[in-house]
Amino acid sequence: MSGREITADRRAWLAGELSAWEGLGLVDGNQAKRILGLYEGGTAEAESARRNDRASAAVMGLGGLLIGLAMFTAVAFNWSELHAWTRMALIFVVLGATYWGAWTLRRRGFVTGSNVVCFLGCLFYGAAIWLIAQTFNLNVEGVDGFWWWGVGVLPFALIVGSWPLHALVAATLAYYAGMTIFGPLATDFRSWRSFVEPAWSVPALTAVGMAWAYRHRSRAVLALYVATATVWLLGAPLIGKLDAAPIFWAGLVGSLLLLVAECHSPAWGLGIPYRFFGVVLVGGLLLPLSTYAANRAMAGELGTTATATAIESAVAVVLAAILFFIAADRDGRRSGSLASGVLASPGRWFPLAMIGLFAGMGLWNAAGGEPLLTTIAANVAMAGLAIWLTIVGAREDRGRPFAAGVAYFLLWSVSRYIDLFSGFGGMPGAALMFLACGAALVAAAVIWRRLKEAHHGTSSLNPTT
Repeated sequence: MSGREITADRRAWLAGELSAWEGLGLVDGNQAKRILGLYEGGTAEAESARRNDRASAAVMGLGGLLIGLAMFTAVAFNWSELHAWTRMALIFVVLGATYWGAWTLRRRGFVTGSNVVCFLGCLFYGAAIWLIAQTFNLNVEGVDGFWWWGVGVLPFALIVGSWPLHALVAATLAYYAGMTIFGPLATDFRSWRSFVEPAWSVPALTAVGMAWAYRHRSRAVLALYVATATVWLLGAPLIGKLDAAPIFWAGLVGSLLLLVAECHSPAWGLGIPYRFFGVVLVGGLLLPLSTYAANRAMAGELGTTATATAIESAVAVVLAAILFFIAADRDGRRSGSLASGVLASPGRWFPLAMIGLFAGMGLWNAAGGEPLLTTIAANVAMAGLAIWLTIVGAREDRGRPFAAGVAYFLLWSVSRYIDLFSGFGGMPGAALMFLACGAALVAAAVIWRRLKEAHHGTSSLNPTT
């Protein structure tokens, strides 16, 4: 039976619980070993070996990158002196030799070395695109070469499966999407070429990489493609000149990412990349929106029409509804009814509320509404995001979301002091704000400790949970 992946902290918790169950007579030593053996890397030795492999691969990958740069520099020094067909022969000989070397190393069992050589070959492939175009005076317009580079590397990334190759695919596609959508494509939408631009294929190519990440349960690779998809989504309103400043659309995208994260089971941690980018977008946008001066400056100045905001909001609401009911239906099949599935994960209601909030703020701004209301709503949302993150950390027994929630609450408090109390509160205002922050942090620490005690107490009494 193939091993199941498990994080280091969960494996340590499972080992401790198995030891406690063995002491209570619920399992014997052999059963405990068999249970722990079901999980990939179930021993400290295996985890240490896996970390050493990752470190070695990272160092070798960096070495391969430097070797590639050295070869690029050496060839470029004499490139103009070579005949055109000599250049072509050199390019294809180097590419063929590199990929043949990677295949030979893998066949002989040197997987890490093979991955590094293959990554080096993909770097050479990217350089070859522009070298061939330069040799025969072909026009690789703008950043089109990056699209060809990403498409050419994607098959190698799917077959070899190394993180550097997936990172190269994600980086080239994200750079191409960002430069194309935010540049020529946005200004040339009425031309027929805008409908055949490769930027439209970026979501499909990204979906292929994400499917690979889900199949192999690779959170690191999934994070790369989630970042690429996020870049494309942020620029989507610019494709059709729908919105020249899609600030509130960015908040809707971040809220959708939070909802997608909540639709994942926390067991494998595959929802974490969505949550990370969602928190960065939502938390980052709420920070300026929570100040009255920023909202007053943006009122009527963004150039966003009510029609554009309504379309963006409708798209976000439809996507959110589809995601929510698919997840609720999945949970309902386990519990027996759709109603219980809807109530099974209360954490999904916060992203839904954030979608409504950003949609409402966008429409309010487009209609020229009073910025004070937007300021108040953004401040409430900042406090809500901080509380939601602490709840997520306690629910999943993970310290990072909890710490992020506490840190964001502290950031909100300091920002509000600078924004509100610094002008007239002075030192007494600072003392009051810091006192409130300190009390809130102490309360959060106490709640966290009690939740941890309750969690471990329940787990010890009920090993099946």
